[in-house]
Amino acid sequence: MTGSQSPPRFAGKVVIVTGAGSGIGQGVATAFACEGAAVYGIDVDRAAVERSAQAASGARGQFIPLVADVSNPEQVSASVAQVLAQSRGVDVLVNNAGINMGRRIAQLELTDWNRVFDTNLRSVYLYSKAVWPSFASRRSGAIVNVASVMGQVGGVTAPAYCAAKAGIIMLSRCLAKDGGPQGIRVNSVCPGYIDTPIMDRAFEEAPDPAKARQAVIDKMPLGRMGSVQDVAAAILFLASADALYISGTELTIDGAVTATQID
Repeated sequence: MTGSQSPPRFAGKVVIVTGAGSGIGQGVATAFACEGAAVYGIDVDRAAVERSAQAASGARGQFIPLVADVSNPEQVSASVAQVLAQSRGVDVLVNNAGINMGRRIAQLELTDWNRVFDTNLRSVYLYSKAVWPSFASRRSGAIVNVASVMGQVGGVTAPAYCAAKAGIIMLSRCLAKDGGPQGIRVNSVCPGYIDTPIMDRAFEEAPDPAKARQAVIDKMPLGRMGSVQDVAAAILFLASADALYISGTELTIDGAVTATQID
């Protein structure tokens, strides 16, 4: 009807978003809830994910906060079991949880390497494996994994982060091939410089935070850093019925910075 509110794209859908306590994860979980989904936002920080859920209280769907360490197999299994116990099944999984580790190889200890890989890459494997039976039994499901442009081009200051994000891209392709015959779609997104609390903390570590921020913006062909909403819009598209024939690919969300150069 003319003038009526459009129906939410994810009404009746069940969505899991990891790392939902802040930044991209919070924005993605909120966007799904605004589109009518029942969103289970997972984070290791209880207070953060509960704040995210409260901030989304006016959405047309729901934001249900859950606490889990995404690198812990038992906690991952328990969190997915809780979702399945409260719903008819999972429709969408967004593997977003991740940490950075800005240490060059000479300063990068094995414990640092393992922590980055456990949080950024192992978690994608654990959650994908945990939801796979639900997807396969219904012959439907979408996974969107949050990688990074740093998994495409690399960077000397964060080899563990770059390697883990590259692993996410390849794992996504493998799962897409595996899941295709069962109606399971898997894609990844590769954000560039996105204005998030992680970026704020990186700027604060610089001698001149304002200058460091402006230096990044000056690299952007579009003249700004990306927003959480920019990334959320892309993820919702890949998870939606508008992308039913898109699987096994990565969508770069970087304002054209990798079309020129990246440091």
